[in-house]
Amino acid sequence: MRKTFGLVLILFTLIFIFRVTQIGGLDKKYQDPETESIAKYLLPFRLKLANTISEILPQPQAPLLSGILLGEKSDLPGYFNNNLRKTSTIHIVVVSGQNLTLVSGFIMSLASILGRRKTLALSLLASLFYAVLTGLQVPVIRAALMVGFSSIAQFFGREKESPWILILTGLLMLIYNPNWLLSISFQLSILATVGVVIVAPELENRINFLPDIIKQDLIVSFCAQALTWPIIAANFHQFSLIGLLVNVLVLWTVSFIMMGGIVALSFGLISLTLGKIFGLFSGVLLTYFIYIVNFFGSLSFANIYFPKTSILVWIGYYLIVLALFLALKQESKKAYS
Repeated sequence: MRKTFGLVLILFTLIFIFRVTQIGGLDKKYQDPETESIAKYLLPFRLKLANTISEILPQPQAPLLSGILLGEKSDLPGYFNNNLRKTSTIHIVVVSGQNLTLVSGFIMSLASILGRRKTLALSLLASLFYAVLTGLQVPVIRAALMVGFSSIAQFFGREKESPWILILTGLLMLIYNPNWLLSISFQLSILATVGVVIVAPELENRINFLPDIIKQDLIVSFCAQALTWPIIAANFHQFSLIGLLVNVLVLWTVSFIMMGGIVALSFGLISLTLGKIFGLFSGVLLTYFIYIVNFFGSLSFANIYFPKTSILVWIGYYLIVLALFLALKQESKKAYS
């Protein structure tokens, strides 16, 4: 199986190189007209959902939920948006692969009721619909492809092929649009997924002194931020000193906010009164989320300015991370051998 993946990887890499030469190089400011036109078909429905959320929840809870569910964060207050950046939690308010993974995971939990094949098909359809609904943003496209490949892998009993699935997903996206390679959104999405899917499991097996209730969120946040902070520092010249702590404090609420928000929104489309009633649960968690972000974001030492740095420094950093990961991997093999 690994030889097959390796051959496919080489083939896709060659196709990607051909595509780059075909389009005459990469353009960082390139906009994909095809994905934009597809997403516009559901724009009225997307706006209707955002308006319904604003009617069943107060401010700023409503735009925060719209950001988490739909990627609509234009109505967020400026000060709160700034605090999200200072605490390195802005990724939560932008539609990401995590959102789609939660939706897919909820559907997959119905396998015992609907059957495995029907559940896989429904998961794929829901992933496609959610990706289009949220505007076909790069992280969601990546997640939708990974959900699709993972579903196929589960069907054939190959659940543990996540690293290969991530690599093939990234290459397929770049073959379709090579300019995404220069997209900050693409870079952050891929690197964060590498941290969560590949690096985090190795650390989780090593760290046993932490209670399970905080271990997973702490390690996942640490690995995702360890791989993405150079991109953030290089492009936005800032580094959050409290990002890891704040993420641990609020990440556990996101899945509950999403599920509660979906239920409240569904009832809100039928009756605003029902939407407000069912929105109380998400409203409480959203209020907690806002309080934590505003409290830590108001601290003078929340983040520091990061000066322009040579690309060689970043290459060296990632080589060190790779070396540490391979060392952990090697020790794991010795432990199980």
